[in-house]
Amino acid sequence: MNYAALIQNRKSTREFTDKQVSFPTLEAIRGYYLNKVHRLVPELKTQLYFFGTETRDALERAAGYHQFLIGAPQYLVLMSEKHPAAHLNAGFMMEDLILKLTELELDSCWLTFTDSEEIKEVLGIESDLEVAAIAAFGYGKKTVKRIKLNIRSMSDIDIKTKYRYMEPKRSVRELAFVDSWGSKKNLENYIGFFDDMLWEALYAASNSPSYLNRQAYGFVIRNGSVSLISRPDEYNTEIDGDLSLGVVLLHFTAVAEHWAGKIRWNLQPEEADLGLPEGHKLVAAAAI
Repeated sequence: MNYAALIQNRKSTREFTDKQVSFPTLEAIRGYYLNKVHRLVPELKTQLYFFGTETRDALERAAGYHQFLIGAPQYLVLMSEKHPAAHLNAGFMMEDLILKLTELELDSCWLTFTDSEEIKEVLGIESDLEVAAIAAFGYGKKTVKRIKLNIRSMSDIDIKTKYRYMEPKRSVRELAFVDSWGSKKNLENYIGFFDDMLWEALYAASNSPSYLNRQAYGFVIRNGSVSLISRPDEYNTEIDGDLSLGVVLLHFTAVAEHWAGKIRWNLQPEEADLGLPEGHKLVAAAAI
């Protein structure tokens, strides 16, 4: 897949038509999950379920887009065994599936949830695995304009109409630091060119979907490695935060690997002195 282009073109859809996704297309999605989907923690046991319109009302009473009902013709529910990185891995995997949906000219939207057991009950899932990620998909209703919300705080909302080009909420240069958090010294040496691997990967990461477009993360470049840092965000639940960070890692990884080959993230990196402010956490690190 051309990840850079798919990330640029991917959008979240809130309204779907009633057109059904064909069986061959569903099988293509299933085959991608079984054979090709990117996994952040490959050893984790996962399982993918498909649900249709017959479960729409029950599912969306237990999950939704932050309490907004979507009403899609199809849903993906990704299950996972319990693990500290279960939702990071689920975000990584589900976003790869969503980009595959984009390649198949399908629209999609992440759904939020708080109670795995409730989701399992309403869907009739009998499994020891936990619900880790949910996405709605199908064919979106056509709209001429798309509204972009930049929400810096609940009292500071910038609304822009988007016509064609994707733009990050925070720019690459706002998200990236050198040696320690807040330091921009020699940043241009690393991301000075638009056709540079690191700039492209960070740009892809900056276009990751996140709750209210708040981008509760940043990167520190240091000693031949890049570290993903989570920022505290009072509007994010722990599940949503980890899923969003998994998406960021997928976007960065998929584009970086096009240039540099396999990227391996250490999810338990040694605590380096990165000058992180209170509440900021080192999530993962990888050699670049």
